[in-house]
Amino acid sequence: MTKNNRFTMGWISPLPLEKEAARLVLDEEYPQEDVRYQGAFYLGGRIGKHEVVVGVQRKTGLSGAAILAEKMHAGFPNIKYFLVVGIAGGVPCYGPAGAASEIVLGDVVVSSPRGNHGGVVQYDRGAWEGQGRLNFRGHTNGVPGDLMAAVNNFRAEGWSHTNIPEVLKQMRLKLDEKRRHQYDDPGPSRDRLFEDSYKHRGTEFDDCKECCDADHTISHSDRGEGASRLLDEPFVHFSNIASSNQLQISAVKRNRIQKEHEAICFEMEAAGVLEEYPCVVVRGI
Repeated sequence: MTKNNRFTMGWISPLPLEKEAARLVLDEEYPQEDVRYQGAFYLGGRIGKHEVVVGVQRKTGLSGAAILAEKMHAGFPNIKYFLVVGIAGGVPCYGPAGAASEIVLGDVVVSSPRGNHGGVVQYDRGAWEGQGRLNFRGHTNGVPGDLMAAVNNFRAEGWSHTNIPEVLKQMRLKLDEKRRHQYDDPGPSRDRLFEDSYKHRGTEFDDCKECCDADHTISHSDRGEGASRLLDEPFVHFSNIASSNQLQISAVKRNRIQKEHEAICFEMEAAGVLEEYPCVVVRGI
């Protein structure tokens, strides 16, 4: 427990794959036997001057994230902030007409207050009314002031000045050649959008390229200059992140929630953590 007191940042990885990515960005990794609580092992290490402990959820969803945050806070009592880091489904286009922003495969979204929400919105909270419509009620805690200041400093300095390309390079060098491709830039050839009105075939577990009609897709190049990216230089977007226990794969509902809550990506963990602990959410699309 004495060694556990060193950690001031808690990093929540919803999936094992995301924990592996966290491991690859550590500047120094600590022995596993030095980072444990109640028989469970965690990933501990240093990023710059920050002492970071990483946990992976046992089950998906808001409650799984909340349980993990509670256990980590109990086992590593000096955690001041949490980061929820992983993948998410993005909204392809958002913002005012004529000045809309494009989100493409590989971009990053950081939780940041927008409209009536503080950076994360649990959009399945409310009451069902009338013709089966959910009337949103309730409030999700916002990103705390000092964390918000850090996010705003990042935005002011310019996200394009980040060291993302170098970090990705160093991550790949830690892997053997067979596994490095897992962290390749997806590039425009893999980024094909289906039309919003297209009714997908199969289930959410099926690969669209195997069962859906590619004639109803929009290529990356057809999305205009706003969708162009340099290799390993994703855009970083800042707005509300939609969080719930529901897997969001409906384009119609996605677009409605984006308009109502100014949310630009969807995931299933953040609201569970932010309910009790200060955190920032970072999601790769």
